[in-house]
Amino acid sequence: MNFQLKIFLTFAIAVVLIFSVINFITINFFKEQQHKYEEEILSLYKEILKQNKNYQLPYYIKAYENELFFEESYINDRFQRFSKTILIWEVLLILVLSYLFYKILNIISKKEQEEEDFLRFLFFVLSHKIGNFLSTLNTNIEILRLKPESRVLERIQTSCNIIGAELKKTMETIKQLPKTSRSRQKINLTELIKNVNSKFATDKKLLFSEREVYLYKNSEVVETIIFLLLDNAFRYAHSKIHIKIFRNAVAIKNDFKEIVKGSGLGLQIAEYLCKSNKLQLKYRAKGEHFIAVLIFN
Repeated sequence: MNFQLKIFLTFAIAVVLIFSVINFITINFFKEQQHKYEEEILSLYKEILKQNKNYQLPYYIKAYENELFFEESYINDRFQRFSKTILIWEVLLILVLSYLFYKILNIISKKEQEEEDFLRFLFFVLSHKIGNFLSTLNTNIEILRLKPESRVLERIQTSCNIIGAELKKTMETIKQLPKTSRSRQKINLTELIKNVNSKFATDKKLLFSEREVYLYKNSEVVETIIFLLLDNAFRYAHSKIHIKIFRNAVAIKNDFKEIVKGSGLGLQIAEYLCKSNKLQLKYRAKGEHFIAVLIFN
């Protein structure tokens, strides 16, 4: 039995117990009021009969010698109608309250699960980024061993700065996670892609077909998706990458000399983020090119 089900059952039992106590008090109060009502009505009819002995009594009041009393079936029927009405309304109220509580509990549980999944994938993204930068560092170190160059040292320094910035940015994202997972901002797609592209040091040819397009999405999520797609393109491209912005999509195409099997983690993370943020990601290898298309609507 999971935690949410335990809470729901506890709530349901508590509600039933509370209404049972209310029923007990209400029924006892009704019986007392009924008894007073009977005494008052019988007293009233006694006075009427004193004035007029031929007065026709209601069907539910019977006279025996000098005493008046209510018919037992009438009392029982009145009590049953009252009890049935109370019971029906209370059952309906319990069902409505239980349903509302279940929906609220389900929404809270779903939100917690989404935030937990988002946090888990955030760490996956971070490890993916760090792995990419460490790979670049190792390549530069090997070059330095063969022939020291100031340009290679600058690349290493740039990579270290990017790692530090990514760590800081990720920690800030984690702190703001409850807001980040739902918040939306106006995003200039061209500026975002340029910013992400600046994080990659490469000698491969880059073609960028710009277009003025704005999105209303979570900027952290869109930036992460673009980073993962570009990372995949730069990692496996043979000589060139082409980025093209459409009205409702971004296409990233790279050539490759041969198909290289990777872990596929980057594309898996991108797919997850797209699915959880109402975006679409399609990709395929065609001929000597790999194409990834991020669709906004």
